Amino acid sequence: MQAFGKRFSNWWLLAPVPVALIAAPILLMGFFLANNLAGALIGTPAIWNRPWQTPPRKKPVGNYTESERHLDDSSPPAVASLTLQTDGSMTVGNLPANFGTSTCTLSGTGSWKGPDDDGIRLTVVSDQHPGSCQSGSYAGLELAGHSRPYRLYWVVGDPDSGTGVWFHKR
Repeated sequence: MQAFGKRFSNWWLLAPVPVALIAAPILLMGFFLANNLAGALIGTPAIWNRPWQTPPRKKPVGNYTESERHLDDSSPPAVASLTLQTDGSMTVGNLPANFGTSTCTLSGTGSWKGPDDDGIRLTVVSDQHPGSCQSGSYAGLELAGHSRPYRLYWVVGDPDSGTGVWFHKR
């Protein structure tokens, strides 16, 4: 190559290659870190909308009704409901659940545990209606708010997707 009347070797064109090989994994890790941080900050429920300390077990007890639904489903939904009793029993109805490619509805009775760092865990005995999920233990119910009345958020599918159901206390 010739520039300003002088001849230069073309080897200088390869200088960006090692830089790119070193920078690409760092940029990729930075992208995933930023994505996870954004999910924690603006995901549902947002980090600033969660209780500062885990409340006692009796605080989230009560009857809850669906107030908002953020799903990719276009069919008109039946309103979801959830009742948490002080003795650890619960009743759930029409709560959508998504596990990879399968979709079902949680309906039935059972028990609940929590709240703790992982939220509230539901153990459901299915009512066996068509489309109902199998009996089992389900995680994904999170507490939102800093004081009573708390709101609940049910994560549907991937926690980073932003799909879920909001509940308010009746």
